[in-house]
Amino acid sequence: MDRAADEPLPLRAVSVSPARHRNEGVERRRELRRRKRLSLLARCWRLLALLAASTGLGWLLLRHGWVLRDADQVQVSGAWGFSRDQIIQAAGLRFPVPLLQLNPDELRQRLSGSLPVEQIQLQRHMLPPQLNINLRQRQAVARAQRRKASGLENGFVDRTGAWITREQQAKARSSGTPSLMVMGWQQRYAPTIKQLLLQLPKQANVQRLDFRRNGELWLISDRIGPVRLGPLDGQLQRRLLVLGHLAETWGGKAPTPDTQALDLSNPEHPELVLRPTKAKKPAPSGN
Repeated sequence: MDRAADEPLPLRAVSVSPARHRNEGVERRRELRRRKRLSLLARCWRLLALLAASTGLGWLLLRHGWVLRDADQVQVSGAWGFSRDQIIQAAGLRFPVPLLQLNPDELRQRLSGSLPVEQIQLQRHMLPPQLNINLRQRQAVARAQRRKASGLENGFVDRTGAWITREQQAKARSSGTPSLMVMGWQQRYAPTIKQLLLQLPKQANVQRLDFRRNGELWLISDRIGPVRLGPLDGQLQRRLLVLGHLAETWGGKAPTPDTQALDLSNPEHPELVLRPTKAKKPAPSGN
């Protein structure tokens, strides 16, 4: 009996049902899905919080940060003939104004329409809030007159032959009124005016350019008098060279009363046109 007590008990096999294995796998998968949903929800909340903070910060910057509050935040360069207040008024700026609400194209259009300026450059700086305006002033080099439906209009032209209104010129600080006068100005004559301003001989001392309705160009010279340059064709430069040569050889003599004009329409054969002489009345006979 002692030997029987010392013998080990026999082992019994315990079986685990397949249903229990399936239940444990389902629970693990549910737990993984739940954790994934919680992680995704947390990331979404963080993203929403970041977007809300960015939106609020952007609104604060637009509302209180990137705003021009006074004229001191507008820097002007290049336009020596205008004050900063004139340029701000011409641009139509009203303070306070958000920088991002400024339309550069509209500002350029207002400035070019109100002031004799060109090559307008605008730069917006966010930190610190500032607007830089760089202008190139159009300087009047001649007085001008043009014909409109309402009548004659007086103004000025710049070095390119472009028109400057009297209102625009009145806002500029200029050194004086130009002596040269351009009559019959039209937009299509601007390239010719630009050429004349560059190539007119100084010794001729031209005081007036006259674009006539028949398409011819005349000018008035203090040394020579009226000069007919003729049509605006490819010989204009040659005519100006002949005019300069004749002005040098004129001898400084003023035009005689009998001189009507110098005709340079054919630059190879200049002609001095004299005034027609009046026929003398026959003396009364003594009979």
